[in-house]
Amino acid sequence: MFLRMVAACVLLAAPASAQSEQRPDAIDVTVLGGGRLFTTADGMTLYTYKSDAEQPGTSTCTDQCADEWPPVLAATGSNPVGDWTLITREGGSLQWAYQGRPAYTHKMDTHPGSIAGSNVSRSWDVLYEPVATPPNVQIVGSVIGQTLADLRGHTVYTGPKQACSDTCMNAWQPVEAPWVARPVGEDWTISEREDGLRQWAFKGQPLFTYNGDFTPDDRYGLRAPGGWSVAVLHDSPAVPDWVTVQETDIGPVLATADRMTMYYLVSDWDEILKTMCDTACVEANWDPVLAPENVSPIGNWTTTRTPDGQNQWVYQGRAVYTFRGDEIPGDTYGDKFGTGSDIRGGWIAILEETLIQNLAG
Repeated sequence: MFLRMVAACVLLAAPASAQSEQRPDAIDVTVLGGGRLFTTADGMTLYTYKSDAEQPGTSTCTDQCADEWPPVLAATGSNPVGDWTLITREGGSLQWAYQGRPAYTHKMDTHPGSIAGSNVSRSWDVLYEPVATPPNVQIVGSVIGQTLADLRGHTVYTGPKQACSDTCMNAWQPVEAPWVARPVGEDWTISEREDGLRQWAFKGQPLFTYNGDFTPDDRYGLRAPGGWSVAVLHDSPAVPDWVTVQETDIGPVLATADRMTMYYLVSDWDEILKTMCDTACVEANWDPVLAPENVSPIGNWTTTRTPDGQNQWVYQGRAVYTFRGDEIPGDTYGDKFGTGSDIRGGWIAILEETLIQNLAG
């Protein structure tokens, strides 16, 4: 199960809470392990639009764009506060902007904690301020959450409770701190090792890389003896406990409890019904993944009602299905169904990589 994999890693996150700072009443802040996430007062994630940077002081998201990405509006008579200023939208309404960047929510975020907008387009960033890191350490997104990596992108680990001996050091490399380096903030300190190296530690835990990791996102150090853990700043969004991960020819996908591939529809529903797969076609090929009644939203998962009134799971704002043409775990015959091309439209398999939180740095 995916959640068991996450449990194998150490969570270095601080408790989620709002920091005291100057900001409008309409805006709140949640502290995550890797930084600060800005939200509305009721907990809905905020985003910024890259195209707005080309025209400072204005919002270029209007009409249909604003329907999908509602602007965070300010009440008439509002005044700038702290890093928050006001811009005037077409039509005269006021919109809050953080350090000059207009703020938006996303229509597919249906409940607090959802960050469905982080995977919609490379044009949008979660409004997020990462914690400071040493120059040779970075924060990266992975399927297990926000983790630390070196500048090559190789996973950073925290060591076991016992000391790492000379034999152990054949496989592990300390994340070295240059002699001119100084501690960064309150969390990053430097320890002097017996071998003379200076080593970075995060929240008191010395950091290492593993020689058996050859490419970014490798985490083979978790299999090494001694109880090593990935340095996880913040877990990936939670998933229902029945969700599994299944290896397929197109990569790891999210699957049902019996490991059958799950899909969601990324194209316009009405257009699909008109041009690619009418109602009879849908009923013949697709089964909704049903949810218990009155189940609570979790992470980027919520529910909707099917046309016949059943409760159906929704992931990142899109209804979830299984494909009747898939006969065994690992089949992905429904991928791109409804497009007849290599374009990832229509129904697509839900890749495990969609769990990654793309938070802005």
